Amino acid sequence: MFISIDSEKKTALLEEPNVLTEFHIQSPINDEDYVASVIGNGSEAAGDAHVWISIEWISQNVTNVSSDWGERFSGMVQYAMGKGWVSDPGTHLKAHIEVD
Repeated sequence: MFISIDSEKKTALLEEPNVLTEFHIQSPINDEDYVASVIGNGSEAAGDAHVWISIEWISQNVTNVSSDWGERFSGMVQYAMGKGWVSDPGTHLKAHIEVD
């Protein structure tokens, strides 16, 4: 799963939501503050080409997912917790920016 940033339209779109073995942001601009502002909904720059993404935003923006997506997504979040990729209050996932 990844988030694609369209810098011309200033929009963020959740892509490949059924692929829960990876999570990143594809953006033409490597600027955490800019990317966080385009995604919005409480996203924050995390520094070092990373952004904190609201788990609620992810859940609200998924479409065309398998019936077990919620369970699989919860497993992904649990895995990310063990790696330090979930915020302390457990509300955001950390994603790295890949420049496209």
